[in-house]
Amino acid sequence: MSAPVGQNMAERVDVAVNIFAKPFQTSLALLSLLQYSGQHVNMVWLQYEPYGSQYDTVSPYLLARYLRLQLGDRCRVFQPEHWLDLKAVDTSLLDDASYRFGIRYQYAFEHSTCSRLFLMHNDIFVFNDVLGLLLDAMGDAVAVGHLGQCWNCPAHHPELAGEVMGSRPCMPETYQDFRPDYEQLCRLYREAHNRNIFARPYDQGFAGIFDLQPWPLPECRINEWACLLDLERARPHCIPRGAVLPPGAYRQCGPICLDIGVEWFRGMHAHGLYARHVDLTRHLKHWVGTGKVTARRYLMAEEHALHILKVRYPKYCAWLQEMTGQSSLGLAGGDKRR
Repeated sequence: MSAPVGQNMAERVDVAVNIFAKPFQTSLALLSLLQYSGQHVNMVWLQYEPYGSQYDTVSPYLLARYLRLQLGDRCRVFQPEHWLDLKAVDTSLLDDASYRFGIRYQYAFEHSTCSRLFLMHNDIFVFNDVLGLLLDAMGDAVAVGHLGQCWNCPAHHPELAGEVMGSRPCMPETYQDFRPDYEQLCRLYREAHNRNIFARPYDQGFAGIFDLQPWPLPECRINEWACLLDLERARPHCIPRGAVLPPGAYRQCGPICLDIGVEWFRGMHAHGLYARHVDLTRHLKHWVGTGKVTARRYLMAEEHALHILKVRYPKYCAWLQEMTGQSSLGLAGGDKRR
């Protein structure tokens, strides 16, 4: 897991992951990343949320102990005093570092000494050198990764894009060319609602946000489940040094929040920076929909991750058994999965 002797530190990146339960998925995410992209990794920053899952039989903190054994001081562990969950940040409190560090990835975002920071979820499975791919693709972009949540966006619907914009639908590779004005953006959402085409109700909160800056669109972001940021370009514009919300922050927009990273993405573009879409499907898998409110899917994803760990990382599983005193690793929950 250590970097090759003579590796140029300027070519390496820090890794930031927020951890909310999912001990087996978290272990698989980080062990597989280090296996395939470890040569690019400088520091691993683990930011723990203060709650776990009733179904877990292994503490998520054990992984931190294991990584400290493997990486030494290159593994840093932090748990914030405040837990923001999925709520919008209170901008009046962002001068308070203890509050600000409750934002996802924020401690690493401010403390990293690398020029680039890889953000990742604790429920991915890496099977190719994803950091090498993203480093090669970055160029002068402020961020690279899978771009956009197009499945939620009316601009991605061919019929609506044709009628409102007279163009093809917006795509991750062409997002810079699809720039509606405010009236066109409102019409895209209005027509989507009228035709029962799914669109999140962001238009109820457009005033004061999208009337001032209609582009990038409400579903445009670099998806933070696996993306690489250029810290040298981004940090001068972001709180606490600038005015833009950091990449892990939510902003209220109507009855719900803009998804994580959307406000940061818009702020970067307001400063003339841009992102680049990279297809990650040949490099990693992201387990979608295994959050705290979906017990059955959570358990299924944890079981799947544990199976892969036993096959690919038996030494880690043996270490877990020794640390926990369990003769066989497993999950709690029983019939609750059904």
